[in-house]
Amino acid sequence: MPSRRFNNGDTAMARWPGSSLYFEVQIVSYDPSTQLYSVLFKDGTDMELKENEIKSLTIFRPKKSSASPSRRRSRSRTRSRSPARTQSRGRSPGRTPKSAQKSSPVIRDSRKGDVLKVHLTPLKLQDFAVEKRNGEDVVARRALLHEQSPVIQAEEKVEEPQAKNEKVLRYIKRKEYFLESDNKEGPKEFISKPEATNLLPDEYPVVEFGGAIGAALSMLSMPPLLYYLVYMCTQEDASLCNFYPHWTFSDLWDSTVFGYFALWILLLALLHLLPIGKIAHGVRLANGKRLSYRINGLLALFLVGILVAVLSYQRISLLYVYDHLHQFAASAALLSLILSVYVFIRSRTASQEDLSTAGKSGNLIYTFFMGRELNPHIGKFDLKHFSAVHVALIGWVFNNFIMLLAEMNVQQLEIPSPSMILVNAFQLLYVLHALWHQENILTSLDIAHDGFGFMLAFGNLVWVPFVYSLQALYLVKHPVEISHAALAAIVALNTFGYVIFRRANNLKNAFRKNPEDPRLSYLNSIPTSCGSQLLISGWWGFVRHPNYLGDIIMAWAWCLPCGFDYILPYFYGFFLTGLLIHRVSRVEHQCRRKYGHDWDKYCNLVPYRIVPYVY
Repeated sequence: MPSRRFNNGDTAMARWPGSSLYFEVQIVSYDPSTQLYSVLFKDGTDMELKENEIKSLTIFRPKKSSASPSRRRSRSRTRSRSPARTQSRGRSPGRTPKSAQKSSPVIRDSRKGDVLKVHLTPLKLQDFAVEKRNGEDVVARRALLHEQSPVIQAEEKVEEPQAKNEKVLRYIKRKEYFLESDNKEGPKEFISKPEATNLLPDEYPVVEFGGAIGAALSMLSMPPLLYYLVYMCTQEDASLCNFYPHWTFSDLWDSTVFGYFALWILLLALLHLLPIGKIAHGVRLANGKRLSYRINGLLALFLVGILVAVLSYQRISLLYVYDHLHQFAASAALLSLILSVYVFIRSRTASQEDLSTAGKSGNLIYTFFMGRELNPHIGKFDLKHFSAVHVALIGWVFNNFIMLLAEMNVQQLEIPSPSMILVNAFQLLYVLHALWHQENILTSLDIAHDGFGFMLAFGNLVWVPFVYSLQALYLVKHPVEISHAALAAIVALNTFGYVIFRRANNLKNAFRKNPEDPRLSYLNSIPTSCGSQLLISGWWGFVRHPNYLGDIIMAWAWCLPCGFDYILPYFYGFFLTGLLIHRVSRVEHQCRRKYGHDWDKYCNLVPYRIVPYVY
């Protein structure tokens, strides 16, 4: 691995992208895997640059002249200008940051003692409209020189000082960019730690899900709703109003079942800790850090499949899970509550830089629900990533397989029904896709933005494994006959949704990794002030969230094999549609805060969120 030339905290000169001009920057960090430096310009702009785009300060220091004073005076005479001659004004063709807008230089006429002030008009980004077409940056000049076009100059709006400093203040508030230099002789801090909380009202923690009241109602209603759904799917009459529960405490709690579930979680944790699989880095957090994750979810699923095969070969019945499904769901709910309390208590000692946005709200109930700490770890064991990948996704597939065995046992079938095969195959394909592209999960809203609290703990340990497998559970006691035409139509619908979902995600992730990839040269995009680009072609020019569109289409395709006798198995379709519509509002709020007016421009170019001409 090549050695790095610059240390954290060093001051250097970096080339501004799209130009040949260099400006002073501070080295923030270095990623050995991508060999990119994170640098910070003086105007608050942070970028990732290659080493060949960064130069040492010594290269730009002017060399001392060895000429005699008399020769220097003679040169001064030849270069001097009379007061009648004016200095020509010019502009650099590259794009420059605000730090390049320096004060006008002063030239002294050595013959007459007059001072000539040369006015250099700084180049503004607003003077150009930059778009990416066919892989090339197309720059169109929007105005002539300001001094030569007074009409245009009068028509242009002058940016307010508050808007100019907005990005700088926004960056100052990200506290972890207070660099501690590895060089003891260098500066210990590049940015001090001012209390900038009151400077940006829009940066206050955003209250979601109805605040404390919504969080309390969610925590109180989700466990009873889970029991209601599981209970109704196991009844012969699955109508919504046919709910007459008659259970005892033993129907919901069994210490043996809790022990089995704890062993299941321990098994998944051991698989998560296997030192097999590549190391991937998550998105850069607000504190400037990038966490490392072991990518081995697909291997863990494969090993669980081998274990299930061995147990079946040894004639160890897995139907115990179906027979005690209520107790397993209750055990999962209890364990999620214990985990939520644990991460909340340990977050009291976490530093401010490790807290999520919701963790700074100050409300106890809301913080407990949303999660106070962003990425709680036990050593190198990431609790949130483990629960989202291994517990949720592998548990979902495992429960589906148990329901397949239960259907064959209850209905005395030699092979599963076509409806059960469709449900298992569709959802297995979805999980395999997620685990194959596990690295992309690291950029999701849950991993990169949300804290780890009751919402994610209950969702990953309980809701995904037991509610997302609701269609398979329903089919155990409610057989559905499907014609060949209906089967083909359902397969076509799921395939259509999967194609949209996969291509949109693959395009997004490929463009995010390398926008200059020649294979993506056909895409059009618009630049943003934060240095990244927004796609306006392909699926991402069709709607703003095409991956959610594909997800919703697949969700309803998974419900169709259950027939139309009862509405209960369609709960997943309604739930996921509402969940993704709500997530769209959350994601777009984050994008608007990040991109500002650039996001408004993008919304004008791509007006629909999920469904064209509808929403």
